[in-house]
Amino acid sequence: MKNFIKKIPGIRWFLDIRRELALIRFQLTKQTRIQQHIFREQLISRKTESGSGFPATHEQQTFSQNGEDGILLEIFSRLGISKGTFLEIGTGDGNENNTRLLLELGWSGIWIEGDETSCLTARNNFAEFIDSGSLRIINAYVTPDDIDDLLNREGVPKEVDLLSLDIDMDTHHVWENMNSLEAKIAVVEYNGFFPSPAKWKSKYVPGGKWDGTYKVGATLGVLTEIATTKRLRHLGCELTGTNAFFGSIEIAEEHFPKTIQEKDLFEPARHFLLNDPEH
Repeated sequence: MKNFIKKIPGIRWFLDIRRELALIRFQLTKQTRIQQHIFREQLISRKTESGSGFPATHEQQTFSQNGEDGILLEIFSRLGISKGTFLEIGTGDGNENNTRLLLELGWSGIWIEGDETSCLTARNNFAEFIDSGSLRIINAYVTPDDIDDLLNREGVPKEVDLLSLDIDMDTHHVWENMNSLEAKIAVVEYNGFFPSPAKWKSKYVPGGKWDGTYKVGATLGVLTEIATTKRLRHLGCELTGTNAFFGSIEIAEEHFPKTIQEKDLFEPARHFLLNDPEH
């Protein structure tokens, strides 16, 4: 029956067009990847020449959205931590986040995600890690008002090696109100649409969603101020201008000597560099 349908002239024409469009899409995606790679290499080369190679020279993607996987491995390599602990808030279904690779490499920790379907998928896909005690998944919407209560109620450890926080509009609000947790390293989403010195942040609106414009989260300047109150120092940003890395004052002074100005640690939003061209 299928072969008969394919022989119908109109159907055959449609299938041929669909096949051609799929090929064009594949070629465009490949060319996008090539152009991304070329531009990344140019950026890294310029940064290396100027003495600001970290963290760009260490970017690598396995499960992270961009180059966060490679940066985090470099950071913890300097700290001598091969199997640590993490807390990630805003993990999705676990297929793409900042701690999946660490989990695969023997780390243990907790994922907090508000979407029930994503949590169900993650529990199915990562049952092996859950059963071994390496991973716990908490299905909960996080708000600035209840973040500490949630962490205490769920028995989240008071200290972790890594905190990863990415919940769009509310990221900075939640981080600012998070007082019951200490992290050696934090990776936090920032708004790279504004220049580095700018102090802009979105207002807190319960249940608010990102409208796809520049009005999202908070600028790096705001996050750096929040970090200072937590005795953390800004270490750098990844090249797409999406996530910033912070380390405790002690760790920063020992392992990440400040050799360049703060403004040179900033990366503007370069969403055309997202490793998934259709993300």
